[in-house]
Amino acid sequence: MSIAQFKPKMREIRLDTEDFEERFAEYDIISEFTGIILTLVAVEDNVRYISFVTASYAEVLRKQKEAIA
Repeated sequence: MSIAQFKPKMREIRLDTEDFEERFAEYDIISEFTGIILTLVAVEDNVRYISFVTASYAEVLRKQKEAIA
């Protein structure tokens, strides 16, 4: 028996961007594809929540996060 089989698997749930922004104050912006589409990612209770946004909108979100910090 391997210890790996006892690791709970992380679920992934895709949310609408508006719902994602309302729910999570802390999140990461990552590039998983070509760079034109970026992914907002937040992890809570072993669930990975994601939302896809354009690179230009991700830049707006980055600037908002910097202004708040």
